Formats: sequence, C-alpha cells, structure tokens
Amino acid sequence: MLHQRTITMVFSCRALALVIALAGIGQLYSQPFDTLSARTSGFPVDTLIVREKAANDPRMKVALLSRLVMKYLYLDRQEECMSTSIRTLEIAEPTKNDTLIARAHLAIGTAFAIVNDVNAALKHYNIALDRYTSVGDSIWMGAVCKEIAVLYQRVGDNVGAMGYLRKALAYGMPPGIRSRGMSMLARCYLDKGDLDSALFYVQKVDMIGSPAQDPWGYAYSNGALATVYAARHEQDLAELHFKRAIAAADSFDLPLPLIQYGSGYASMLVEQGRASKGLAMAQMCFNVAEGVQSPGILEKAADALADAYYANGMADSAFVYAKRCIAYRDSVTATQNRSQLKSQLFAQQIKDIEDAKLKAEEAEARSRNIQFGIIALIVITLGIFLLIFSRTAVVGAKAIKNLSLIALLLFFEFINLLLHPFLDRITNHSPILMLLAMAAIAGLLIPLHHRMEKFITNMLVSKNNRVRLEAARRTIEELEGEKGAS
Repeated sequence: MLHQRTITMVFSCRALALVIALAGIGQLYSQPFDTLSARTSGFPVDTLIVREKAANDPRMKVALLSRLVMKYLYLDRQEECMSTSIRTLEIAEPTKNDTLIARAHLAIGTAFAIVNDVNAALKHYNIALDRYTSVGDSIWMGAVCKEIAVLYQRVGDNVGAMGYLRKALAYGMPPGIRSRGMSMLARCYLDKGDLDSALFYVQKVDMIGSPAQDPWGYAYSNGALATVYAARHEQDLAELHFKRAIAAADSFDLPLPLIQYGSGYASMLVEQGRASKGLAMAQMCFNVAEGVQSPGILEKAADALADAYYANGMADSAFVYAKRCIAYRDSVTATQNRSQLKSQLFAQQIKDIEDAKLKAEEAEARSRNIQFGIIALIVITLGIFLLIFSRTAVVGAKAIKNLSLIALLLFFEFINLLLHPFLDRITNHSPILMLLAMAAIAGLLIPLHHRMEKFITNMLVSKNNRVRLEAARRTIEELEGEKGAS
C-alpha cells in the first residue's frame, strides 16, 4: 500500500511539473516573434520609442528596439543606433531565448557596420547566425547571411558577397530583405560587367506596389532597376524607375536613396545630352546632402554636381565642386577615424555587458553546484542515519521503512535533477524530445525504484528486527538472572 502511494506521489509530482512546463511553453510561443516584429514595421521613430518604453513583454521590447536600430541605420544616426542595440542586448540576454538574443546580436552587428567596423560586425553577425541555427530559423539565417554579404561587398570582395547571397537565397529571407539581397546580387554582377545576369536578378526584386507600404523598399527596388537599365543603355526604362525612386525618397524624407539615385539620374541625363536637367537634378541632390551633413554623401553629390557643371560649360563652377569633392573625401577619412573611436567605445560597452553576463553565469553555476552539494549531503546523511537506526532498537521497523522510502525517492529524483540540464542540451530545448526522454528515464527508474525499495527495506527492517530481538533476548536474560540471584 505504501509503495503504491509512493509511486502515485511520484507520478503526480511529475505530471504537475509537465503541466506547468507546457503552460510556460504555450505562453512563450503564444504569438510568434516575427508577428510582433511585423506589427512594428510602419511605425516612425518617435512612435517606436514611446511604445518601447510602455511595453512590458521583453519580446515586444526587442521587436521595437530592433526595428528602431534599422530606422537609425537608414537615417545614418550612428550614436542612437549603437545605444539602442546595446539596450536590445541588455533586454534579450536575461530571457535566454535564442531568437531574441540572435536579433540583439544582429542589431549590434548593424551598429558596428554603420561605423565601418567590419570585423566586429562580422563577429556579431556570426553569433546571430549560430543562435538562429540552434532554433532552426532558416528565414532569419538567410537574413544574417545577406548582412554578411553586405560586409564582403563593402570591402570589395564581390566573390565572397555572392557566396553569402546564394546561401541567403537557399535559406530564404523575409520579403523586404530578400528584395535587397536580389538587388545586391544584381549590383555584384553589374560590377563584373555581366549585364544579363544583373538584369535577371534585379527583375526578381519584389516590387512594392505603393511607396506608402514601404517607402525605403519602394525607393531601393526602383533604384536598383534604374541602375541596371542605365548600364544596359535602356534609357527609357531607366528614367521611369529613377523618377519613381527619387519621388518616393523625396516624399518620405529619405536622403540616402534620394542622393544615390538622384546622382545616378543626373549622370544619365548628362550622358544623354540633357545637361541642364542633369544640372538641376545634381543641384537638388547636393542641397539634400548638405542637410544630412555626411562627408561620404556630400562627396558623391559634389562629384555629380561637378560633372553636371562641366557638361554645361561652366568650368569654374565645376572646378569649385571638384575641389569640394576632394575636401569631402579627406573629411571622409577623418570621419572614419572618429567612427573607429566610436567603434572602440562601443566594443568596450559590449565587452562590459559580456563580462557582467559571464560573472552572473558563474555566480549562478556556483549557486547551483552548492544546492546540488547540499541535496547530495542530505541524501547521504539520511542514508547514514538509516544504517545507524537499523542497528539500534530505538527506532521501530515501520519508521525505518518510511525513512528508506523517503531516502530512495530523494535519491532517484536527485538523479533526475542531474540529468535534466544534460537532456536540455542534447534535445536542443525541444519540449517533445524532452518529454520522450523524461518518460523513458521514468520507465527505467520506477521499476528500479521498486526493486531497490524491496531490497533495501527488507534488508534494513530485517537487520532492525534482529537487533531488536537480540536486545529483547538480552533483556530477558538479565531479568531471569536477577530473579535467580534473588
């Protein structure tokens, strides 16, 4: 009867633990992270900041902050991009959720990329890739591969960039990122002079129906098409897509695509002999670039404006802007030096976070080991007491039997506790595999528990009975001896 009650209690405890675990899993995955992220896609910067401060769910916070990082990237706001990515990591790390931590490292990689620290960006992109691989999220594995390809393209390694872009296509990517990946692949083929392949891939870019849906995507998809058509001298199609890209960028205050494609359009107009229109477009791009105050962008705009002035026979103005272009190029070098300093400070902040995380993990491991040691000591002490009690007549057989059942229960549950982290690792946190593994272990331990219970209980109780009988025999002999003496 007692044995049946013990088994019932074990099953009840495990069933309760399973219900709690499954409830936690249901709560954790009640809404996919990508769904939360998609809900933030149309928010402006101010709205993202307000909503992040009001949010309590760490997943929602990470979704909002990672979106905010991308907004700062598009606006070339380096310091905000770095500080926001650090905050993303600080929120994601305590959750120990691979998807959230991967998104945080993706944001940090983006922040390093914006200050041109390719090595640091690559390090964090690879961390993100490993995390996404561990959860089997192929779509975002592709997205990270695309970002790594951007780094390769930035340092002039088109072969490496194309290799990672092909990986990204094999994994799959979110729609907007896939379009940018296709346009990048087209750009790589364009740089190689393979215009047919460039056209093939640029035509696979997902065209946005309206700039209101995704202004950035609309501008860049049309701009990518325009660039390839211009290289192929299909000028009517190139002009159509240049105008669409420029109009969207101008309407939604996107200076980077406006200057990039506006300068390209100005160059095409000059080549066509429409020098006055080319000059007007180049002047507009330069005015926008002055508002951005980025030397790299100003250099590109000044170069286009110098060419336009020269085409219009205005050599003096062309010379002035050519000199300014050189000055901006020198300023780019100074800006890169400042960016390196920012990158070093940013890297130190990340290192501080990682060091704090390591210390917390070490403290947690020490605490866990101490608790395991205490539990082991309790089990061993209880076993020693059982052996001692079984050799005395102080404790009865029933008490010994109950204590032995408790000791065995603690021993087997301690084994289960030790195995749980190991199972967690080998099953990669899969609830179904964990359930099957725990059921298999229970199937082995419960019969073993029954056999050991019978063996140990019988052994200890028998020994206790012998001790008690021996004590009773000695007592009887002493009493009989006293009677004989009297």
